[in-house]
Amino acid sequence: MFPVGGGWRQTMAWLHTWTGLLAGWLLLVMCLTGSAAYYRDEISLWMQPAWHAGVAARTTADGQREAARFALAHLQHTAPQADSWIIDLPQPRKPYTEISWTSARGQRLGPGAGRPGGNFESAALDGAGQLLPAERATRGGGFFAVFHFTLHYLPVRWGRWITSIATMVMLVALVSGVITHRRFFADFFTFRPGKGQRSWLDAHNALAVLALPYHAMICYSGLATLMLLTMPAAVNQLYPDNRGDFVRAALPQAPPLVAASGRPALLADTGPVLEQAYARWNGGLATRLTVQRPNDAAARYIVQRDEAERLSSERQSLVFDGVAGTVIGGSGAARSSATPSEASPLGAAAAAATASINAASVAAAPASAASTVTASVAAPSVVEPSAAAASADVPSGAAASAAAASAAAASAAAQTRNTLVGLHLGHFADPLLRALLFACGLGACALMGTGVLLWTVKARLRPRPPAGLRLAESLNLVTLAALPAAMAGYFWLNRLLPDTMARRAAAEIDGFFMLWGMLAVAALAWPSRRMWMVQLLLGAALFAALPVLNLVTAPADAHVALLDIGTGMVAATDAGLLLCGALLGWAGWRLRPRVVAP
Repeated sequence: MFPVGGGWRQTMAWLHTWTGLLAGWLLLVMCLTGSAAYYRDEISLWMQPAWHAGVAARTTADGQREAARFALAHLQHTAPQADSWIIDLPQPRKPYTEISWTSARGQRLGPGAGRPGGNFESAALDGAGQLLPAERATRGGGFFAVFHFTLHYLPVRWGRWITSIATMVMLVALVSGVITHRRFFADFFTFRPGKGQRSWLDAHNALAVLALPYHAMICYSGLATLMLLTMPAAVNQLYPDNRGDFVRAALPQAPPLVAASGRPALLADTGPVLEQAYARWNGGLATRLTVQRPNDAAARYIVQRDEAERLSSERQSLVFDGVAGTVIGGSGAARSSATPSEASPLGAAAAAATASINAASVAAAPASAASTVTASVAAPSVVEPSAAAASADVPSGAAASAAAASAAAASAAAQTRNTLVGLHLGHFADPLLRALLFACGLGACALMGTGVLLWTVKARLRPRPPAGLRLAESLNLVTLAALPAAMAGYFWLNRLLPDTMARRAAAEIDGFFMLWGMLAVAALAWPSRRMWMVQLLLGAALFAALPVLNLVTAPADAHVALLDIGTGMVAATDAGLLLCGALLGWAGWRLRPRVVAP
């Protein structure tokens, strides 16, 4: 009950208890799967065992230039007439090259283009330029990353609203928890084990104080990632007619596909193109090289900068003439080092659209720079030659303003948001810092876990326990024991389901929820100490056996390269999974029945 007449600290304690309890279980699910997402690339590689035996690509500038040449040679042979090629260059956490290409030239991109299931075909190359075997369909670590803010089966908008509200509640619980503490720093050094309720409170306080900056950062930055959904008033006021104008102005977009000229031309060497990009980014590496209209006089290279070396999540890219190999535009901070005529996306887009129009030999009246940019930015997918004429019909107000805003340097607000999003994603972290972020994520899970456990321990000691106590105890089990076991089961399904199975990637995810559901039913039926032990030990066994499963189910030649691929990424992932099993095993072992001395 609300503490009527209580003091400020007592009111905050009440608020902290109930906000933490009502959102605690959902936040636990979000936090645990979100922590796993710090290693989404490593998990994805582990779930692609056929690639483990490949030669790891070098992730230096020289290695990327070599990988780009291998990829272009393969694409010239496989899809010379494609509308566009996409080359995901090797990264320290992805030691291979992924290539994809659209359908035959002349076909428009369909809905879903660029995503699995669209009209893209794909393959992967190792560091020696050899084609890697076709891999099993899987969502890999990306499933945990997306699930933690969409809740998977729910409509995406609902899932994001629910997780946003839960995160807001977490922020309230954090602030009220800090106010509640009387001995804030002393709690950091206080832990009295074996004292029942007192021990749970000490653990809760210590975990809260130990990683308080992380808790505040991950909570606030999480809200920033979804701020356009939860706080739409300003955008609706400034862009009442077309919200897309705001998106184009605030978030740099990939240049649209230019029209083909119909005149064949040789592509420029990718080596100097990438070298120019590295120089403009002060040595920063690229993550993706897109080739629009390959082997055509209107060809374009679009080089996207890797986010791993920057705190901000701002997308930075450079656009090159695909035949001459010279810079003609860019987006993000990349343009800061370009010449004024090159740096402006306004001029670059105008030049790109004008070039495509000239290439198509369209005898149209010259369009103004603003109207040409409007056509280039606002056109849905392809800048057709007719865009020059169509641009005259496009209102130059909001869309031109959007293009102008895009051309200007990112505002302080945009830079702040990009930095907060970058902090939340953690792409900038090196292996040691990533491990620290993961540990802090697990610490946040433990903080929430001790909080909900503390509530049930206190409730059980009351003379008249509340009616929802059994449900609360069951939900503790569902989130703290059943969920980790189901996550381990997701890895097992990746190796046990047939490679040729229809909707295989979806079947892995469905299997995860089925296992979690079965364990949840058992937890709801028997929320006992023995059930805690059984489910924790089940999760421990599933995690601990994963390295063995990897050895048994991976191709034979992958074992030799186990320590080589990606500087030991697979072996490190095996070690991490083994550590997760050890932690769950320790927790389960602590709950074993005690023998009472006679």
